[in-house]
Amino acid sequence: MLLIDTDPGLDDAHALAIALARTDPADLALTTVAGNVGIDHVTRNAQRLVGTISPTVPIYVGASGPLLGNPVLAEHIHGADGFGGTPWDDSDLPPVHPQHAVQAILELADTHGEDLRIVALGPLTNLALAIRIDPTLPQRIGPVVAMGGTPSGLGNASINAEFNIYADPYAAEIVLATVPELTLITWDLALAVRFSRAEMAQMVAGSSPAAVAVRTLHEHRVATDAAYRDAADYGRCDPLAMAVALHPGVVTDAAHHAVVVGHDGGLGHGVTAVDWRDARTDRPRLTIPQTLDRTAVLDLLTL
Repeated sequence: MLLIDTDPGLDDAHALAIALARTDPADLALTTVAGNVGIDHVTRNAQRLVGTISPTVPIYVGASGPLLGNPVLAEHIHGADGFGGTPWDDSDLPPVHPQHAVQAILELADTHGEDLRIVALGPLTNLALAIRIDPTLPQRIGPVVAMGGTPSGLGNASINAEFNIYADPYAAEIVLATVPELTLITWDLALAVRFSRAEMAQMVAGSSPAAVAVRTLHEHRVATDAAYRDAADYGRCDPLAMAVALHPGVVTDAAHHAVVVGHDGGLGHGVTAVDWRDARTDRPRLTIPQTLDRTAVLDLLTL
């Protein structure tokens, strides 16, 4: 069973399209969390993608903000609606499940145990809340792949913090301190594995509903966002996380260390400090991919 916790989001959309197109809908569920934009918008975007690609996949609505503090959004990147204002026919969206996302996580863990795999593409609020309710959860589920963090300190939400962690560092600290089998797809990796304009066009050139949906989002952004249009290449952080989750063999080199998240409200807020010396024996060593098989990843990202 694959659970995707997500805040779509333009790059989330590509990652979700990959999973929706390639996973049996009976083995897939989505939970939404406020992140790139507010909870109503990210949920509607999840409904749009599910309705277009795999209409029977359940969607559970999750946290509308971080554990502490005010929501941190990325509307300046994704637009007020998360899809950059891309026109979309919302006349026949699939319904959301009445159960809250956190309760869904707990029940899916009870049902599937170690067969439950989680891909977290946004802030880790939902998963942290589930762990707070049931501290045994991390030991009962299968592997988690989370997109977040910047061990180099090259931030995109602050000078030294990556957005998903910065948006809820308290939740990130709970998750990274307790989940024993977690792979962290960092902003550093996304900066290292980038794709040309031609490769991006190749990824979405197909005729499938998934390809058409992501191509529509990409082309609208090219038409309306000069910085995106003029970029020499593109990072695909959430699709990289999905590629690793679906095919872990694309990782060609990885470090294995504990990660501590700063949440003091100051300069260290949202910082992901890697314990390179392995001094912290009280927390799990995470898998932090350093390099990927780029050819294999390109193939996986092609719809």
